[in-house]
Amino acid sequence: MGFDVKITTKCGILDLLCPHTCMGCGQLGAIYCECCKKNILKNRQNICPICKQKLAKKWKCDECENILNGMFVAGTREGDLAKMVSNYKYYAVRAIGEVLTEVIDEAIPEDFDKSLSGLEGDKSEVVIVPLPTIGKHVRQRGIDHTWRLGKKLAKRRGWKCERVLGRAADTVQVGTKATDRQAQAARAYEVVGKVVSGKRYLLLDDVWTTGASMLAAAKVMQEAGVEEMFGVVIGVSR
Repeated sequence: MGFDVKITTKCGILDLLCPHTCMGCGQLGAIYCECCKKNILKNRQNICPICKQKLAKKWKCDECENILNGMFVAGTREGDLAKMVSNYKYYAVRAIGEVLTEVIDEAIPEDFDKSLSGLEGDKSEVVIVPLPTIGKHVRQRGIDHTWRLGKKLAKRRGWKCERVLGRAADTVQVGTKATDRQAQAARAYEVVGKVVSGKRYLLLDDVWTTGASMLAAAKVMQEAGVEEMFGVVIGVSR
């Protein structure tokens, strides 16, 4: 009589027999050792993805036009951060997902879910909305990277992760000009899930190149009636 082995068990056995080597320093044992991971988190700076200026403790840049109520950035898309995103997104190195979740979590203020009412212990209900990946890419890569990160972050923070957005058009933006990206992004998304008044929505994407995808998704959400809407990305291109 046969039985199924949980995927987590299989991964645990593989990690035991074929342990990862740190992508930062080469040390055996984890995809990123604690030292390299702490170094990534320590050097994190929240910046405005539009003008690239540091935001310090602010949630939104005062100088740049942005329909989002606030924007959180894990860092600049370079070095280890760029390497992590690339390996997770294109090569489905799933172990990186845990590290990226920590990086995203650090980018979001601890009191992000605090209600505007100011009452002690009162919290807003946060819904994470990952920007949907093109179906063709999910099949090619074997992973829906933004959805998986959204689910991990939701579990970590005690929030919800929902497929509120869907793809209205499967356009590929890699390698296209900024003007083309904006035109493609404008018709790329549609609201397919339920939008509830009073909830705080957090749009999640991996990188911000021109901002066309994030801002187009935000506009669609705004038109659907979302009042409190924020964004978070892992890396911003210089």
